[in-house]
Amino acid sequence: MLDLYLIHDTQNMSSKGLALERVGGIKDELFFQLQQEGIIEPWFDYYSKFRWQSELVKRMVIKLQKRFSVAPLPKGYELFVSVLNKAARSNSGLLAIED
Repeated sequence: MLDLYLIHDTQNMSSKGLALERVGGIKDELFFQLQQEGIIEPWFDYYSKFRWQSELVKRMVIKLQKRFSVAPLPKGYELFVSVLNKAARSNSGLLAIED
């Protein structure tokens, strides 16, 4: 499971005492499926810690909205979309840490 935490774009990931809010997670199967579909860029490594800036989060939301504007979201996508929307509403990015 890849745990996702809200993080503001100006926040340093290596700050001592950094307290982040966990907003959800994504399983490896869904992560790789989203990469195949072009929603998640191919250079993000599921097994490494990485960060999505707020602008990238908003672009992923738009890609998903366009892709599934008529059809319902496939199973498992709903939670991921809700995490992206929460980050977008907070004007935050997401920090991903594989557990």
